[in-house]
Amino acid sequence: MKTRNLLVISAMAAAFSFAAEEAEGPNAVESCQTAIDNAAKDIPANATSAKYTLAAAKANLIDLDAAYNDDAESDQTKALAAKCDTYAKTIAAQAETQKVRNSTAEKWEKRAATARSIEAIQEQINKARTGKVNDLEAEKAKMKDQEARLQAEMQQNQEKFQAEAAAQEAALKAANQREADLQKELAEERAKAEARQQEAMNKLNELQSQMIQVTKSARGIILSMSDILFAVNKADLKADLKTSLAKVAGILSVYQQFNVSIEGNTDNTGSEEHNMKLSQQRADNVKAFLVEQGIAAERLTAKGLGMTMPVADNSTKEGRQKNRRVDLVIQDKALQQQEAK
Repeated sequence: MKTRNLLVISAMAAAFSFAAEEAEGPNAVESCQTAIDNAAKDIPANATSAKYTLAAAKANLIDLDAAYNDDAESDQTKALAAKCDTYAKTIAAQAETQKVRNSTAEKWEKRAATARSIEAIQEQINKARTGKVNDLEAEKAKMKDQEARLQAEMQQNQEKFQAEAAAQEAALKAANQREADLQKELAEERAKAEARQQEAMNKLNELQSQMIQVTKSARGIILSMSDILFAVNKADLKADLKTSLAKVAGILSVYQQFNVSIEGNTDNTGSEEHNMKLSQQRADNVKAFLVEQGIAAERLTAKGLGMTMPVADNSTKEGRQKNRRVDLVIQDKALQQQEAK
């Protein structure tokens, strides 16, 4: 009897669990996809700014999907989901602004067409004056009647146009204000990202030494590590390099918004094939070590550049030493996305 009761209770629990799963709404990625799709449905063909924003929104959706799959409740996932809503609103505002502009242009064209009709009628009246008197009087009466009707129609259209123009101007003003508010929000987000980057720069400066140089450029924060930190003509990481990279990993774990491009470089000694292979192996080993330290692999890219990106003259010993390096290029995702627009 006890066994039968346990089976019944288990079946009921499974049913409640299935019902709870069925009741769940769309996740952050699905909601973002729906918001972008809805905003994209009504974009006019000539709304260039809305199309640019749509492209940025799709790029943000890709980042959101990756972040959601990694950790659905992370701060990064929530921030990207919030940004998705901002993009959707921006697209809608930009599309509405273009619609207002298109409608205004159409109204002005109708008004011009009416004016041309009146001008043509007036020309006909002038020509009629050269004909016979009786025919002229009859034609004039007919023309005047037609002109009166057209004038009345034009007056009516003018009043209607002015009312519509006033409404459209108000709508355009409101749309411009919404767009300005959204641009302000994006600017504030950029300021926060730049502040994060500067804060990280201050922490990374503590690693500054003869073997590691820390600089800032348009690409982001660059940690340039001398090949002294590797075994000669090898890709193995020395203990000093591992210690420094562990500190870098600690900083990256705090600033989840940062992505890192790992770039291996060599001087011009040796064959091109050998240098390309060695630089790629060193970049791969640095990436692998950072992953071991808990940094998500999707935040890291590794590429060997061989001798293609020298920073000094390869004709001198000092220049060749500077060119034998591995660079960590650290960029804030928010700044990357805004610059990609």
